[in-house]
Amino acid sequence: MSELNPQQYEAVFHRKGPLLVLAGAGSGKTRVITERIAALVERDVPLDAITAVTFTNKAAREMRQRLTARLGDQSKKLRICTFHALGLSMLREYAGLAGRKPNVSVFAGSEQRSALRSVLQDMRLPADIKQIDAMLGRISKLKSGLAVADDPGLQMVRDRYDKLLARMNAVDFDDLLILPIQMLQKDTSMLALWRERCRYMLVDEYQDSSRVQYDFIRLLVPPDGNLTVVGDDDQSIYGWRGAEISNLFRLDEDYPGLTVIRMEENYRSTGAILHTANALIGNNSQRMGKQLRANLGQGKPLRIWETATPEDEAGRVAADIVARHATSKSKWDDFCILYRASYQSRPLELALRERGAPYHVSGGISFFERTEVRDVLAWLRLIANADDDLAFLRAVTRPRRGLGDKALGALGLFAQECQLSLLDTCFRDDFVHKRAPVFTVFANLIVELEHCFLHGEADDAFDTLLADSGIETMLEAEADDEKELNFRMANVHELRRWWMLHAEKGGKLDAFIQRLTLFTDKDGDESGDAVRLMTVHAAKGLEFDHVYIVGMEEGSFPHKNAVEEQRMEEERRLMYVAMTRARFYLTLSHARKKRRFGQVEIQSPSPFLGELGDVHVQWVDKEPESEASMEESESHMAAMRKALGLVN
Repeated sequence: MSELNPQQYEAVFHRKGPLLVLAGAGSGKTRVITERIAALVERDVPLDAITAVTFTNKAAREMRQRLTARLGDQSKKLRICTFHALGLSMLREYAGLAGRKPNVSVFAGSEQRSALRSVLQDMRLPADIKQIDAMLGRISKLKSGLAVADDPGLQMVRDRYDKLLARMNAVDFDDLLILPIQMLQKDTSMLALWRERCRYMLVDEYQDSSRVQYDFIRLLVPPDGNLTVVGDDDQSIYGWRGAEISNLFRLDEDYPGLTVIRMEENYRSTGAILHTANALIGNNSQRMGKQLRANLGQGKPLRIWETATPEDEAGRVAADIVARHATSKSKWDDFCILYRASYQSRPLELALRERGAPYHVSGGISFFERTEVRDVLAWLRLIANADDDLAFLRAVTRPRRGLGDKALGALGLFAQECQLSLLDTCFRDDFVHKRAPVFTVFANLIVELEHCFLHGEADDAFDTLLADSGIETMLEAEADDEKELNFRMANVHELRRWWMLHAEKGGKLDAFIQRLTLFTDKDGDESGDAVRLMTVHAAKGLEFDHVYIVGMEEGSFPHKNAVEEQRMEEERRLMYVAMTRARFYLTLSHARKKRRFGQVEIQSPSPFLGELGDVHVQWVDKEPESEASMEESESHMAAMRKALGLVN
């Protein structure tokens, strides 16, 4: 406690009533929220009366790990989760209020698309992937209250989509918040119970909250309640997916006794980096106001590079990283390259590969989108929820059982007429079809596997699934070589390992499936010792000794769409987030021209570069005799001498 600064101390030991902690980048936000929870526990607040909510599973895990180190085993009883996980726990406990069973499936990604494709095809509407994604976006906005239901056709599609999900005992991610809100409004006993469970509610990264999430919070915590929200208006960068910075400004209206504490002492970045970041963000008008102060000293000025093309830019960045790695004690994962859009990684990957630098691109193919993982998950989902028709359709055809579209179509038509799930239809004696015995054998296998998972050993159940389903044999047949087979089986065994960890704690299969559905690839994105390449959005919450921000051209950063849609302030916040990822060294780079559709286009530097001030910025190529320019040349020469064995 003696290491807390005055603002941190005030936030940790705030006694009663609503609290807003405006925590600037690198100001110790995570420590404050975990210490506040620990302080509540040590004040004998019941563990079941504390609920901490954040936005990613990774953040929730880190918070729990810190509290375990601080409080020991009692931290396991604390409710620490994401918004969607909180909604799912309510939905499972009060499933009947939402017309569901407790073993509800959560559809996301491919499952959502398949469900909507079925609806659109039944309505004889276009069902290509673009149409489906666009329609899902419109339905999501309808559910979240971001759009008005003024299109009867859209409303009809939404109604049929919702009915299909209900029939399959499923929900989508929007439902994980919308349905609990409706349930809380409908059932006063449920509301009273959950208000007691949220008697002390803490919300991390509050600036990322949507309108629905804010409505959820307001239901759970009354105006005079003990709500603690921690966030930073200058780091609100998710407006494109529904986050509303206005939620910060609405707090003092809905919670009249709100206490506001500003945490402005930064423990991450040097003074030079913070001075320029402050200068940049000061151009925004929609902010509550903070001025970060450095705890690390002044540090080196920012470097700004100008190159001819994106390829030259990539080569210069890669060469500088290799040189700094060779001449300093920095590890590869101390370096990070940030860009506004994912396509900008391509020349950077090539440049790093040519120089032998290991790298990792965050946000590659999701583990959960890999074919073999989706195959096994389909079987597990069907075993856990017999009403999940989408899981049935994948499992019954992976591996194939001689069932074509006609056989599946006949089964689906019969199921629809009888108002049954596809799995239940397989047991109907009056389903007459030449492939009916195949369906019956498959359905009996699912029942046997369900018994294994309910009553058998966890490892035996999973291994029986792989063997009896034919998945192992199918993967062997599909793999081009042993290397590919080993890679695909390693993914399956990783899924098995997660199941075993879950089962060893007494967890059931339905809870395992629901947990995995809430898990995102970013939560498990590990790179090892390698240079990190990522979009600025993906970098939020991270920090690196050396940061390079490339593509600093008008139309790239700020992105032209954001400029056209008058979202400049959010783009500036995004730039602020990018800059404050750097601890000691920050380099910004732009190219004079690029090739687009076979034509060479001249590019102007980003207007953000002109908002950084002149005091702590060095335009290296305009000041060839500058300290930054000479240091860059010397580090490159030193790296060459070392590579040639001219130095020890």
